[in-house]
Amino acid sequence: MTSISPTRVSMYDFLYQDTQPMVSLLADAAQLSLPQTQLALGASLQAIVSALLAYQQRYQGQAVRKKLFGRSAVKELRHYNAMNFVTIKATLYHRHDTANALFGDSAQVIKASEHIATQIDATTPQAQTLLTCLCVIVLRELAILTDYSQIDNDEMDKWFALQPQFLSVGRLTTIAPVTVTDAVKKDMSIEEKAAPSESIAPEIKDPSLDSERLVSNQLLSAPPPFDPYWYELTTFKPDNHEPDNHEPVQDMQEATADYLKVIGRSSENIQQGRHNDLLIFAQMRAITLPHQRWLLQLAKISDIYLQQNRLRITSEPTTPPTAPLVTLRSIGDNDDNIPIATSETPIEHNAPTPLWKNPIILIIILVIGSLGALATLKYQMKKSNGAIPATEVVLEQDLAEKRQQQDTAVIKEDDADKN
Repeated sequence: MTSISPTRVSMYDFLYQDTQPMVSLLADAAQLSLPQTQLALGASLQAIVSALLAYQQRYQGQAVRKKLFGRSAVKELRHYNAMNFVTIKATLYHRHDTANALFGDSAQVIKASEHIATQIDATTPQAQTLLTCLCVIVLRELAILTDYSQIDNDEMDKWFALQPQFLSVGRLTTIAPVTVTDAVKKDMSIEEKAAPSESIAPEIKDPSLDSERLVSNQLLSAPPPFDPYWYELTTFKPDNHEPDNHEPVQDMQEATADYLKVIGRSSENIQQGRHNDLLIFAQMRAITLPHQRWLLQLAKISDIYLQQNRLRITSEPTTPPTAPLVTLRSIGDNDDNIPIATSETPIEHNAPTPLWKNPIILIIILVIGSLGALATLKYQMKKSNGAIPATEVVLEQDLAEKRQQQDTAVIKEDDADKN
């Protein structure tokens, strides 16, 4: 199994790590120092995520997709694949309209900017520049993430409902420290003894240890704790967004049952195909995530997107990077030649239909032929009824006169020969 951190589906964690490469560019745009920008970055993302959750709570995921992720400013910014002065210039142009649409009005934007300015010892216009620029960038990044993951409106609402868990302080304080088990110690002693003779020692691994290490590594770069003030400012009610099941599932077989059912994998064929690359969420206290396929796919794409470091400051690439593709085969890192299961066999597509068998082309030819036949029939009817155009009558008269002149000339020539 391949474990992935639950924070990969956290908007706050994703955006905080995603925007780290462009801190210096944001500092230059807002005329702030790097320490000020780093502090303001966390507070601004908290305000934006809270405003986004409040917007979804009022209008649901379909409005978020159309009114926020589908804005012209977001579409224009998606044409850029790197962060530089050209990209930040386009961001500065659209920042006011985008921020007002997200927060509801300019008054809330000013209140949020004042609160951030007091925290970083800066002026309100400086904090407002940083906040409004991040509004455009955040909507762009989330629009790309949802587009690549291909989640629908119902899944969008479920994704938003999971976010308040990641904003609580409980997940940052209740993580147990990583400990080395006796099995791992024994394994390490075996390897040390076998190293001089270059013998191969048996590999003993503790799955829970890998899970704890993964979560601990993610928490090393965790964003600052969330400030509940932003809930008050944006009038977001986290109690209405909590998932139905608050208790974490301890049994991993029970936790992955729905996921196995969705993708067609079960315990009967677990040894027949490439099932040891099953992607699951690592255990994380105070966090409850359903093992649904769309959510795991979103987490994997988020992980790939962060590894690409798309927001690094560089010139625009000549060719845009390709969208990450996550399939059942690319979920894991196993490349063994085990026969695939029936549920993983590729779909065989039929050969393309020849042109002469294409019904659309046949219909077009039939319509053209029918119109031509109707035009010919109509012309013959007009001709038989004497309704021939005047131009044709004149032409027939001219032909008749020419024939008469030719006949007269022939008769005269015959008379001249006789004489």
